[in-house]
Amino acid sequence: MLGWMTTWKVKCGIATYSSHLIKHLKEPPLILAAKDEKSIGGLEAGEFRCWEKNSSDFSEFIDVIKQNEITKLMIQHHPGQIIFDDLNGLLLSLHELGVETSITLHNTRERPLIYRKNRIDRAIPGLINCTNVIVHSNHDMNRLSKMGISENIHMIPHGIYAKPEELVPLNLPEGRRIATFGFLLPNKGFRELIVAFSRIKDTRWDKLVMLCANRGDSDRELLACNSLISKLDLENDVILNSEFLDDDVAISTLSECDLVVFPYQKTKESASGAARMAIAAGVPIAVTPLEIFSDLEGAIELPGITSEDISRGLCQISDEDLERSRDYITKLSDMYQWRKVSRMYQELIAN
Repeated sequence: MLGWMTTWKVKCGIATYSSHLIKHLKEPPLILAAKDEKSIGGLEAGEFRCWEKNSSDFSEFIDVIKQNEITKLMIQHHPGQIIFDDLNGLLLSLHELGVETSITLHNTRERPLIYRKNRIDRAIPGLINCTNVIVHSNHDMNRLSKMGISENIHMIPHGIYAKPEELVPLNLPEGRRIATFGFLLPNKGFRELIVAFSRIKDTRWDKLVMLCANRGDSDRELLACNSLISKLDLENDVILNSEFLDDDVAISTLSECDLVVFPYQKTKESASGAARMAIAAGVPIAVTPLEIFSDLEGAIELPGITSEDISRGLCQISDEDLERSRDYITKLSDMYQWRKVSRMYQELIAN
């Protein structure tokens, strides 16, 4: 029996990632989900909430493994949910139980100087004992290889969403539209993008469409963005939608825009799930020069992360650049559809 440890039915990128992968597996696994009061869906048969985020106590989780005779386990890991020191203890316990454990590391760069228990090197003994360690980029593979993890490591790119057969976009105003997408968090650079847009508005870009979901912990950032829009007199030019949109609605809306910008300021994530939504929409993409976007062949790289850099970069994008990016993005979309990525997982799990 296969178990799948993940967040589940919550407003979380890992929960979304897991749901798309599982949808295309040959047989559904048992879901071993995190306990979360902000669930957006009730549990069904074969789904258990049996572990706490940021806790070292996995006794209930282990009990569910034993009771359901789970012999293979897939873990979707993020250090913001399970610190690496605790992950190491869990992996060693699973190894002692004889569970064939595979793990996807959505962040391999966590090496804080102060809170040493959440350094990735604290999990090396456990990771070495895993059947498979899955990462999203060659940078991840090289980083872990230097730490001694090389025999069991595999690179599987983040999956791409399928474009809806019937588009259901939100109503948008006319004009040449820049869009952005993702959870409304300070490090995503949305305020920098608003300022950048204010500098180039009416040059060649008319509207800024922001599909930036508030998970419930972004009220301060939402207030800051709205205040900035008001201060810069952009109420008629910036559309800020903070709803958690259905995938089809988000992709359809992005497909109505001329360019999608990801102005991230900093992140230790290995891949951007938000960018995959833009790829599904088939729209040219522009990104700040961060490692998280290194696998997005065809994305237009902006000269930096500041508002000045972003506005200068957006002004320099030509129609030829947009068309070239669109062509690459279309090829990328075809290459890594969720069903193909799920097949890669299936082959690893089956071996």
